[in-house]
Amino acid sequence: MNTPARPPPERLARIAGPLPEPGAVPHADTSPYDTVQPVHEGFVDREGVKIWYATWGESGPWIAFAPPFQIVHSQILKGTVPYLSQHFRVITTDGRGNGRSDRPTGQNAYSFDHFYDDFVAVLDAVGAERVAVVGISAAVLTVLRLAAEQPQRVTHVVTAGGFADSVAGDEKLSQRLKMEGELLHSDWPAYVDWFIATIFSEPHSTKPYEDGVHYGWATRAEWLDWCRNAWRGNDVRELARRVVCPTLVIHGDDDRRVSYAKGCEIHALVEGSKMLTVAGGGHVTAARDPVVFNRTLREFIGGAARQRTWTRAMKRPRRALFISSPIGLGHVQRDLAIARELRKLQPDLAIDWFTVDPAADYLEREGEHLHPITRRLASESRHFERVAGEHDLSAFFALRTMDEIMSHNFMTFVDLVEAEHYDIVIGDEAWDVDYYYHENPELKRQPYVFLTDFVGCLPMEEGNEREAALCADRNADDIEHVARYPYLRDTAIFVGNREDVTEQSFGPGLPIIRDWTDRNFCYCGYCLPFDPRALADTERMRARHGYRSDEKIAIATVGGTAAGRHLLQRIAAAFPRMKRELPELRLILVTGPRLSTDEFKPQAGLELRPYVHNLFEHLACCDLALVQGGLSTTMELVATRRPFLSFPLQHHFEQCLHVRQRLANYAADRSIDYPATLDPDFLAQRALAAMHEPVHYRPVETDGAARAALRIAQVLDNRGRTG
Repeated sequence: MNTPARPPPERLARIAGPLPEPGAVPHADTSPYDTVQPVHEGFVDREGVKIWYATWGESGPWIAFAPPFQIVHSQILKGTVPYLSQHFRVITTDGRGNGRSDRPTGQNAYSFDHFYDDFVAVLDAVGAERVAVVGISAAVLTVLRLAAEQPQRVTHVVTAGGFADSVAGDEKLSQRLKMEGELLHSDWPAYVDWFIATIFSEPHSTKPYEDGVHYGWATRAEWLDWCRNAWRGNDVRELARRVVCPTLVIHGDDDRRVSYAKGCEIHALVEGSKMLTVAGGGHVTAARDPVVFNRTLREFIGGAARQRTWTRAMKRPRRALFISSPIGLGHVQRDLAIARELRKLQPDLAIDWFTVDPAADYLEREGEHLHPITRRLASESRHFERVAGEHDLSAFFALRTMDEIMSHNFMTFVDLVEAEHYDIVIGDEAWDVDYYYHENPELKRQPYVFLTDFVGCLPMEEGNEREAALCADRNADDIEHVARYPYLRDTAIFVGNREDVTEQSFGPGLPIIRDWTDRNFCYCGYCLPFDPRALADTERMRARHGYRSDEKIAIATVGGTAAGRHLLQRIAAAFPRMKRELPELRLILVTGPRLSTDEFKPQAGLELRPYVHNLFEHLACCDLALVQGGLSTTMELVATRRPFLSFPLQHHFEQCLHVRQRLANYAADRSIDYPATLDPDFLAQRALAAMHEPVHYRPVETDGAARAALRIAQVLDNRGRTG
């Protein structure tokens, strides 16, 4: 191996972002995963050194992951443990020197024997008498030793990116280890950067690289050096020959940390073992390609007994699975409108829905059927709320840090479509399914339709080189996916019109977004969940919903998440000034299903509602709406020609760029920057002025849902392929 190249000094800042202090311990009161909570967690104490462990899942055989080289900790398994815990009882542990385990001082506190005994002590603590063991990288030494020394305990062995000996057997390896050691001692940031870039060598691996750098910074150079020395000079090849349980070797043939030959050697040493070669794969399949890793482990180890009914092809009813993004309520309302139009064209088509609250609650109120497996889905809305600031949400980084949720939810989707038959899958901004379908194209089992109302992630901070580089990388990945596998999307529908697509580029050297969308999407126009003509009689609508004709009605709403809390608080603070100017004003503050009305002080003329079903009917007859900058609510107001002000979330590229461009196309961009709302007098004056300003919006098309449904029906009839 050549001398590790010193990375450019700005690389960590450009890609990995802000870093904690070296050696920072992950917070001890929260799960290391966003999608699942441990059944039990604790510590084993070995000679005064505490080793953290956790168990996940309630039933099924045991699987235990031995801790690998301590430049990472158990959170590297975030794409794997949440899914496997649905089918197994999973054990994870942090090796001494990183994560939540202790970091003892001195070389004597770190040895292969210590690492091995720590792992065995964890298995004993949880009572795992029969267990499948998984070793990634250096941890393969541990699991091979355990399988040889305790054959009665180990049911299966899985090795991934591993080796059976760490003896420096040739001059080239000795030279590499020497150079690596020099880098470790001379420049810790450069060492972490080089190491993590080496183990995530696959194209478009910026997210696992970024995660890996943060894991590395949970330890320090001196601790890692002691660990590094402890892993060196070990040889379990003779032990590997004694392994008798079923064994699976996983190795990437482009692994730049541990050569592919090392994996082949394990395969040769363990008689009867199976081998999965990941062609083009790097060092950590579990993190970079979690779908194939998860599916391979479940198939190999077995999991809980599964029951299945097979129905003869001609006896199968026609069924569609509709995946609706649960971020807010706009997607599911338009999806239901499309579904209703689709039923007109295909009356015998049964539709199952695949989503979570608040979208799931809306669908159930409308009498729709959610598939029971959706109880396993992780919440995207909760994630977006957690990463939001004060009316500030970087939509790009929120999507980027949703990788664990995406892999977990996709695995749940795959479990469903493999167990039950669907004639078509329709995904409205189903980013998880779309991404992992393109990464695992062999998993597609039926026609697939993709819908979205925006194309392209765009950077929001001028001069932020990191954001620009990562947005461009994400866009390039999507572009390459579609170019390589155009048949995966049987059709792709843009919910809107051509002029609604920005003419900016995807990034340096990448296509213009509108030109690329022209080639890869069809346009259906905007999809409204109602016919504006049915809501045109405002007096009738006001009477229906209990609004008097002698009062002015203002409605403030922020959608189905809690990200708009601060905006509602500022509107409430401005309301007394509005009320003084306009005594007949009544303000309806719709807090949404995820905000408590208790957060707002009672005021005369102020009404708090946690949820309003089919809110668009109320908005259609109000005198003023004060809303977030989301597309659905603003376009509903445009369609019903109501006065409104919108307040896009700061740094939210979709609301600030894509939505505003679309509203401008309808002569309806009435956006106000959130910082201006700090002055309640300004907000009150601007709101009252907007209430009395005449509107001159362009008409919103009313046939978008029908056009989208027709396109989907053509795919069902095998007449709509675009691939």
